[in-house]
Amino acid sequence: MKKSSVVLVALLAVLAAWAAGGALGLRPLANMALMSLLAAALVVLYYYARYEEKKSDSKEIGIVATLAALAVAGRCLFAAVPSFKPSTFVVIVTGYVFGPLPGFMVGATTALVSNVFFGQGPWTVWQMLAWGLAGFVAGLLGPKGLLEGRWRLALYCAAWGMLFGWIMNVYFVIGFVHPAGWRAFLAACTASLWFDGLHAASNFLFAFLLGPALIAMLGRYRARFFFEEGEQGGRAPAEPEPVSPAGFTAPAPAAPASPAGFEKEARA
Repeated sequence: MKKSSVVLVALLAVLAAWAAGGALGLRPLANMALMSLLAAALVVLYYYARYEEKKSDSKEIGIVATLAALAVAGRCLFAAVPSFKPSTFVVIVTGYVFGPLPGFMVGATTALVSNVFFGQGPWTVWQMLAWGLAGFVAGLLGPKGLLEGRWRLALYCAAWGMLFGWIMNVYFVIGFVHPAGWRAFLAACTASLWFDGLHAASNFLFAFLLGPALIAMLGRYRARFFFEEGEQGGRAPAEPEPVSPAGFTAPAPAAPASPAGFEKEARA
């Protein structure tokens, strides 16, 4: 059995135990902070396992590691300014150019490694999930042309500045507020509005100013990478349709987005 299948079974077991604990009043299994943390950790682990099973070329692994290091460096460099950092922008561009799984890997790895400097804790898992989803969703939307152009990309990055904060507010409310509910969540979002807004503004600024150039550069690297693969006998056959924890059936892997539209903007 594949590792991702084992992790998926474990995730379903945790969700079932959580539901049973809530229905039967079993405190350890009904503990929202503990069970949600386990579920989030298993979702992250699932996509790491999926990426491992993908058997990526060393060139792709190298660029994923490099972009993760760039995102970590960006977060550390702007540490003095709360929420103002290019990490989310780098994660989203990775997903846009290279696809959902590389985008998730860069996002999750950015949180894990950068928190060696900022401090590890249960929040690390939620940051890994939030940043991973930012890159993963960008990889899904990119091939559909929904992020083409400087303005669309910048607005998407800005939206994830807010979404990232809201996901972390879910962690905060579940873990530290009793009773947890919509009022507590809205209060947390109101309290964090300044920081989330600054995160969104920085994402917009980085994407608007640097997005076309970075996408064009990575697109040229990707084009050369796939060209060399073709010379060596073509790409490997497509894998079977993967299973996703979100809806238990994930869409078939889509081809990464074409950065052709950004090439023109980068030269402008």
